[in-house]
Amino acid sequence: MDRNIRDRLYIATVCAEHKEIIEKYDVGVELDQFCDPRAIDGEIAEDARVEISELLEAADRCVLHAPFSELFPAAIDPKARALAMERMHQAAGLACEYGTKKMIVHSGYVPLVFFKEWHEDRSVEFWEEFMADRDDGLVITVENVMDDEPYMMVKMMERITNPNIRLCFDVGHAACVSDVPVLEWLEVMAPYLGHIHIHNNDGTHDWHKPIFDGKVDMETFLDKVIELCDPDTTITIESLEGISSMEWLKEKGYLG
Repeated sequence: MDRNIRDRLYIATVCAEHKEIIEKYDVGVELDQFCDPRAIDGEIAEDARVEISELLEAADRCVLHAPFSELFPAAIDPKARALAMERMHQAAGLACEYGTKKMIVHSGYVPLVFFKEWHEDRSVEFWEEFMADRDDGLVITVENVMDDEPYMMVKMMERITNPNIRLCFDVGHAACVSDVPVLEWLEVMAPYLGHIHIHNNDGTHDWHKPIFDGKVDMETFLDKVIELCDPDTTITIESLEGISSMEWLKEKGYLG
């Protein structure tokens, strides 16, 4: 098995050493500045844009993470849904501005607030509507956060007709909120995956620890990704501390 994933590997800007990692390991960057909606049109917007301009001089490729704070695509309140739609369109405009064709979005599922049937139905409607008139080639990948199993997301994808809507599997989220093993998540979601977030934890909290430090057997997981997923399925290291994760990947042969 060829383990080299360097060409589809990214480092998230939430990682403290992302600039050093981009320069040393020649990986792409996932722009997380706009996870906070204030970076789009608020008080920290200019700082975010300056930082991104510098990063794009160092990295040869990027993906963009859309905002998610207080945004619920399956919202019951029409005004809340409209806000989510507005922010997604703003983020998509930024993705095009920065030259990326892939954007990560959160599913917005909240247990005990949304019935799963409601969330599935409204999510299909929301993402199809959002992507309906786009002709810029943008691909969105819908990420699990508080989702406690993968089947609701897969059912959504079985109903979605737009090929530029895919899934993002966040391994760390699944490890701490779901009783379903991460390999089962991967096997079920693999046909629809466009992106993967890797980080680790002990199952008690979303710690975003180094990829080898936690309950997930990351070597087995990554080998399964290589086996099951399309080569265009990209991967972001989303650990808060990233150097040790890169060293581990190099030692295991994942950087070629």
